[in-house]
Amino acid sequence: MKRILLVTAAIWLASTASHAQTNTQINIVSNQPPTAESALIAREQEWADAVKRQDAAAIDRIQGEEFIFTDPAGQTWTKTRGLDSIKAGDLVIDAFELTDAQVKIYTNTAVITFAITWHGTFRGMDISGPQRMTDVFVKRDGHWQCVASQATRIRIP
Repeated sequence: MKRILLVTAAIWLASTASHAQTNTQINIVSNQPPTAESALIAREQEWADAVKRQDAAAIDRIQGEEFIFTDPAGQTWTKTRGLDSIKAGDLVIDAFELTDAQVKIYTNTAVITFAITWHGTFRGMDISGPQRMTDVFVKRDGHWQCVASQATRIRIP
């Protein structure tokens, strides 16, 4: 049971990653501002990068104060609990790959689904492997913040 909780905690921490967006980004190819969809995918990438760097300040900016994470075991984590674990250095991510991102925007709310494969440890235990994630973002003062996240571990046959 303790091992399941540790794995669950590691998966949550891995999901609490990125987000810092500016409205001045320009798409170099088209010389146009990015679409909301591309900005949100970039935010997810930024979040994952912040987790890899153990950058609690960046993660804090990405997550809304009411952020809640539901891990694969059905346990919930608050923003504070996750940030405390990041600050403690519990999670060490060596590499990750984010793929298959799908974004649905509903006015000032967005739902993003994607696959991510982490390579790393949580409190010394290997947590590497693929996951499916669903994140819910709310646009506040021109910036997207994640308010809810859920992870499902993908079993490899």
